[in-house]
Amino acid sequence: MSGPTASCRRAHELTGGAGPAIARRHQRGQALVETAIVLPLLFLLFLGFLLVMVTAQAYVDVDTATSLAAASAVTAPASGGAKSREFALQTYNGTLHQSTYLEPQALAGCGGYSAGGSVTCTGKATLYLSRTPMAILAFWNPDWTITIQATSTAYSSPYRSV
Repeated sequence: MSGPTASCRRAHELTGGAGPAIARRHQRGQALVETAIVLPLLFLLFLGFLLVMVTAQAYVDVDTATSLAAASAVTAPASGGAKSREFALQTYNGTLHQSTYLEPQALAGCGGYSAGGSVTCTGKATLYLSRTPMAILAFWNPDWTITIQATSTAYSSPYRSV
């Protein structure tokens, strides 16, 4: 005998009549192995995207807090360095304390200005990844932090003297 019928009969004899069942079982095993390899990689990729999103949001938050601090500083009376700095510091700390994972570190500049002048503030904050959804990645190092710095300038009106 030759041809397709002979090869089919031979496969039937070798598998004991369970040829298609064995083939399906091997395909299921292959799918299981592929899933076991791909699923952890997809999970790590997802966590990587999550890390980038949390870090980007933290940069936006620090930049916003610094901009608001500079804008707040120019609302103080001109040449009032202490008052200008106080306004800026309260705004900066209040804005960053809205976030549970950002801790304000320092706010430099934001001193007095003259009418029509400008105030430049530099804010620094620490992002604690252990307080974010990324805590699952920080299990080996719970003190995993990123320091973020932003600078912003605000201008006052030349007519503002008080």
